[in-house]
Amino acid sequence: MLSVLRIFFNAKGTNSWTVLGALVLAGLAEGIGVANLLPLITIMIGADTDASPLSRMLIDTIEAVGLSPEPYVLVSLIVLSITAKAIFTLIAMRHVGYAVAEVATGLRATLVGNLLRGRWSYFVTQPVGRVANAMSNEATRAGRAYQIAAECIADTIQVVVYMIIALLVSWQLTLLALLGGAVVVGLLGFLVRTARKAGLKQTNRTRYMVTYLTDVLNNMKTLKAMARQAAFAAYLDKQIAGLRKALRRQVTSTEALKSFQEILTTVVMGAGLILAIEVSAIPPGELIVMYVVILKLVKNVMRMQRQYQKAVLSESPYHAVEALIAESAAAAENAHGGAPPSFQQGCRLSAVSKSFGEHQVFQNIDLEIPRGEITVLMGPSGTGKTTLADLVLGLQDPDAGEVLIDGTPLSDLDLQSWRRMIGYVSQDLVLFHDSVLMNITLGDPTISEEDVRRALELAGATDFVAALPEGLSTMVGEKGGKLSGGQRQRITLARALAGRPKLLVLDEVTSALDARSEEELCTTLGGLTPELTILAITHRPQLLTIADTVYRVHDGQIAKSPVTTPSARRPGEIETAVATQSSS
Repeated sequence: MLSVLRIFFNAKGTNSWTVLGALVLAGLAEGIGVANLLPLITIMIGADTDASPLSRMLIDTIEAVGLSPEPYVLVSLIVLSITAKAIFTLIAMRHVGYAVAEVATGLRATLVGNLLRGRWSYFVTQPVGRVANAMSNEATRAGRAYQIAAECIADTIQVVVYMIIALLVSWQLTLLALLGGAVVVGLLGFLVRTARKAGLKQTNRTRYMVTYLTDVLNNMKTLKAMARQAAFAAYLDKQIAGLRKALRRQVTSTEALKSFQEILTTVVMGAGLILAIEVSAIPPGELIVMYVVILKLVKNVMRMQRQYQKAVLSESPYHAVEALIAESAAAAENAHGGAPPSFQQGCRLSAVSKSFGEHQVFQNIDLEIPRGEITVLMGPSGTGKTTLADLVLGLQDPDAGEVLIDGTPLSDLDLQSWRRMIGYVSQDLVLFHDSVLMNITLGDPTISEEDVRRALELAGATDFVAALPEGLSTMVGEKGGKLSGGQRQRITLARALAGRPKLLVLDEVTSALDARSEEELCTTLGGLTPELTILAITHRPQLLTIADTVYRVHDGQIAKSPVTTPSARRPGEIETAVATQSSS
């Protein structure tokens, strides 16, 4: 029960105390209405109103406010009480309805914010399906958990109110009824525990299945190309079967609790009624009211147990999202200084070392990226070229040494301001399932359509975008599947150029282009300097024809290679420079 209360009171963005206050008032109003049944029935059957302390107390209260304890007055009070109860319940549940949406959207917003602020090294270790499942399924169920918790608390308040009324009428019969209710609750407690286990299995299996399915969809082309989809489908069927089993247990435990409660409650109430008639000396009017009150009391106890069962079914996704939020918050990027960056001289890596676990990527290296020039990093795969770029981007921090921007350590600069000065093209050509325009602007309102067309021109993409069915409004498909590899490459390059960056970082930008397109792109890139500084990672020699500085990365070390100044090269020397760099 404590876990349910924690969900209710700890949920952010909710008015839990307002809800609780309205529920208490609703319970009191209903209690007053039910209590007024006692003097009403007593008067109607002509019994002695002094026989019951509760009846006498209610009549004295009515007379104290200047009213006569006539039947029409008592009926009016009952109607008013039930009306008040309905109004307070409406107020409470309206807040609950708002809170359900607030809890679900609040969890999503907090999780997204934490992920966006998180370290890149943390983000790349998280399965996309886990995050997607938390954002959709688990967040929705978590919102539902708050509603169920509120309903469970409402039933608890009703139980307390009816118990007080019943004790005032006959504490002996009340204790007997509570004992019977406790027996029923205890006998059926195992069904609540079964539901909790089923809810936890549902959460875990759903998370794993969504994660697995996301990976399958992201690699569908590979699977179909090698006819491997059948094996993956069989494995997915196995996971679905496990989820189906958990859901069946959940349904079985829920329906079994409801049915067994009905049977046991009927037995207990029937036995109690016979005992009250045969043994108790309670007057008929009080006995009728007592039966009504205890019936409502027991029914509310049973309903409270069912609501608690629903709550434990929903608490596992709530705690799962909370755990992911806490985990992502702990993985926030290291705090940097707040100094505004400039880029008048360039970037320099000084005595930098970096390792991942026990793997030393490079040690004590120096690297210069002069402003207005093209610097190229070459080397075999896995030698740390992309890691060097990540250090410049601030996505990774060096273990030793410094990354200097115009002589100022990057750790002293405003990291977000620095990144806004950068255009970046990844080696993974993934586009959003949206329009060409959205894929270039990324929703940034400061990037105008004029900026987009300028970027397309610089990226050599104007002609093919103009030829698309809807131009800039053309949908590119899942991960840009409607475009060729070269077209996707140019769109991502235009995206990097749209914000008018000062530093352009290219990671294998020519990998998807044919020889002619690669040569055209290199010509385009060469024309971007000296206004733009370029850091390019490549294993293909064509970029060497425009490079001002070339570094070769190998065995944890970096060495500058001689290169002919691009502007001084004669047409016949380009092929010679390419051959020289390739052989070295």
